[in-house]
Amino acid sequence: MNTNEIILGKGIAGIKFGMNKAEVEKTLGKADEIGEYSLSPKENSITLFYTDRGLSFTFESVDQDKLSYISIYNEQYHLFNFIKVGLDKKMLLDELEHFQLGKPEFESTESEEFPTHELIFFPSENLHLWLDEYKISEIQFGPFWEDMKTIVWEE
Repeated sequence: MNTNEIILGKGIAGIKFGMNKAEVEKTLGKADEIGEYSLSPKENSITLFYTDRGLSFTFESVDQDKLSYISIYNEQYHLFNFIKVGLDKKMLLDELEHFQLGKPEFESTESEEFPTHELIFFPSENLHLWLDEYKISEIQFGPFWEDMKTIVWEE
């Protein structure tokens, strides 16, 4: 397997959904930065940032602090040897039907600070493609779901 290949529902670069923080750090080394966020009074998340690699890994308390999301900011990582950071929106949309990702949902997330920020989301694949200036700026993906409440963790 290509270590730069995004495997939907599974992971990337030897990191699999369901791992804990210690397992990720054992594989990739100490994170460059750690972010801690409160999602609600009873829920929080921790994100390990690997700036040089262009990767971050998010662990949520609601998921027993297991790896819940991977975010990619570096063009070296790819999905189907085609979808990657920097890919033009028009090229993406022209080729989407070839990848069988299901029907995409589109959401404008623009703001005064980010006037071209938008999201293309594939619910069946738990895949988020964030765009700025009409190019993919971040790929975020998570594990597959068996139903609305049950995550399919990697063994």
